[in-house]
Formats: sequence, C-alpha cells, structure tokens
Amino acid sequence: MLSFTTITGGINIMGYFKTFWNDFKRVFRQEFKAVFTDGGVIVVFFLAGLGYPLLYNLIYKNGILEDVPVVVIDNADCAESRCFIREVDATREVAISGYCATMEEAEKLMQERKCHGIICFPSDFGDRIALGQQSTMSIYCDMGSFFYYKNLMTSVNLVMLEEMSQISPVVKPMSFEQNIPYNRSNSFSFFFITAALMLVIQQTMFYGIGMLAGTRREDRKGLIHGASGRLVFGRGAVYWLIYMMIGMYIVFIVPLLFDIPMVTDFWTALAFLCIYVTACVFFSMAFSTLIRHRETPIVALLFLTLPELFLTGFSWPQACFPKFWNLFSYIFPSTFGTRAYINLAGAGASFAAIAPLLKILLIQTAVYFAISIIAIKTENMKFYKKIEN
Repeated sequence: MLSFTTITGGINIMGYFKTFWNDFKRVFRQEFKAVFTDGGVIVVFFLAGLGYPLLYNLIYKNGILEDVPVVVIDNADCAESRCFIREVDATREVAISGYCATMEEAEKLMQERKCHGIICFPSDFGDRIALGQQSTMSIYCDMGSFFYYKNLMTSVNLVMLEEMSQISPVVKPMSFEQNIPYNRSNSFSFFFITAALMLVIQQTMFYGIGMLAGTRREDRKGLIHGASGRLVFGRGAVYWLIYMMIGMYIVFIVPLLFDIPMVTDFWTALAFLCIYVTACVFFSMAFSTLIRHRETPIVALLFLTLPELFLTGFSWPQACFPKFWNLFSYIFPSTFGTRAYINLAGAGASFAAIAPLLKILLIQTAVYFAISIIAIKTENMKFYKKIEN
C-alpha cells in the first residue's frame, strides 16, 4: 500500500509539472505574440526603452556650464573683498562680468539677462574680519536654471572655505580637501542620468504591460481557468527576457557610448539587473490588474513619473523625506533600484554594500507576485461566474 501511494504520488507530481510546463509554454507563446503584434506596445517597449536613454544623454550631453556671468556690489571696497572677488572669478564655474553701485542696478542687469547672479559685500566686511568677528555676504541667483544656482553656490562656497583657512592659520577646527573621484567635472548629466536610466526600465515596462492588460479587458478575453500561477510565470517570462536585453543595453552599452562612469564589475551589475528587472516585472503585473482601459497607463505617466524620480533620492536626501513620502517610496522598485545603481556606477560598491537595497527589491518581488496571482485568480473566478450565469 505504501509503495502504491508513493508511485501514484510521483505520477501525479510528474503529471502536474507536465501540465504546468505545457500551459506555461502556451501562455508564453500567446503573450510573446501579443507583444510583437501590438504596435503601441512595440513603441513603448522598444522605441521608448531603447530611445529614451539615448535622448536623455543627448539632451544632457553638455552637462557642464562654465563662466556664468555674475556682477558684484562691493560696498566694503577692502583688500579682503577684492581678494575674494578675484578668486571667485578664477573658478571655472563663474566669471565676474562687472560691478554695480546699487542693488537696483544689479537687478536690472539680471532682468535683462546680462548676468545670472549677484554677489553683495556689506560695508563692514573687511572691518569685521580684521577684528576676528564673523562677517557675511549675500548672493542672489537667477533661478531660471538649476545650473546658474549650482555654479554660483559651488564657486562661492569653495572660495569661502579657502579664505577661512587662510584667515585662521593657527586654529583649524576642520580641514577639507575636495576629491570627486568619479565625477571630477561635476557634470549634471552623470548626476541625473544614473537615476533616469533605472526609471526608464520601470516606466516603459509598466506602460507596456498596462496597455496589454487594458486591451485584454476591453476585448473581454477569458483567462485560463485555475491557472493563475501559470499565467503570471508565462507572461512574466516574456517581459523578463525582453527587459533583460533592454536592461543590459542601458546598463552596459549606453554608459560606453556617452562615457558615463561604471566602476563596478560586470557580474555584480548583472546580478543587480536580474533582481531589479524581476521586481519591476511583478510590480507592473500587479498594478496592471487595476487597469481597465488601454489608455489608462499613458494618463498615469503624467502623474507618476516625476514623483517616482524624486522619491529615488537622487536630488534630495532620503533622510529629509517627510514620513509619508518615505513610506510611499517603498511602493516602487525604482526607489531602491536607482539607489543601488548609483552606488554601483558612481562609487564602485560591492554586492554586499547594496545587499540591503536588494533585499527590499526581493521582498517587493514576493509581495507583488502574490498580489498578481490573487488578483488574476479573483478576476478569473468572476469571469467564469458570468459565463455560467
């Protein structure tokens, strides 16, 4: 009796795996055909997925702005202020284009776009320094471009730190040395592109999968009864294979084309990419169960893209996030995928260094996989219940 049960159990298990494999292949072929016969999905997956990284790099190719014109209001007219002005003018970021007697005159030049910044020294600037007291200056910047603000702040801060070290040669509570090993030019393109590349993978995948899901529901196509796991695995395998190819293009080829630093090794980057793409696949499939119309993902583009970009923390530290937005950021794989990729590309982080971020991606994968199966099973039951009625 024991022997018979064991054999029967073995036959059932083998039969289950055979059925699973046959259904998996059938779903895989159907979804593969659906992807490559849908013109909109082809545009989103391939034209956008392959084209956006090139477009972003071309737009931000000249990510360095030099010699931003700045005017000076020197009410102090002392040796210290003149030395400060000379050193600011010597920096790569800023060029002193002239002097103004009053703030009204400087503001007029800024309004006429003849300068993009103002440095104002108070009349007691030199006297307070001579007395060993704290002295201040004011800077005003044209916020029409982030580059103007970045250049003026960078230039003034570096000169200020240097001047402070010379004014207090005896007591030095803090020494500093500027060292930018992987972005020596302080290029904005590297600063932004590393975040944008990972978001391209998630966003284009989500829109394409959402369009396919919306089309199926508009056409009222039935699901395979009792095969939720096979649907998730079969369709997910198609998306995973497509985006592993797109992801390898983004992670390995695009940086070579545009001289973007990628200081980690190939296998670490590939392992990260496998985990990130898997998380994005199940994230997209889970949320695609909410989509009822083909055009819904395109509408979501306007709402989600910028929040997802800023929630990665590439331009604002995660520690400064309000509690709500910090918790909200845990919804998206791009939040942690982008942070891991920035550490790999910009700092040569090891696999162990990004392990905490990868653990969160794996947890997201498990959660969204379960949500996908439950949602498809629920929809499956409702669909066939309608047919029976």
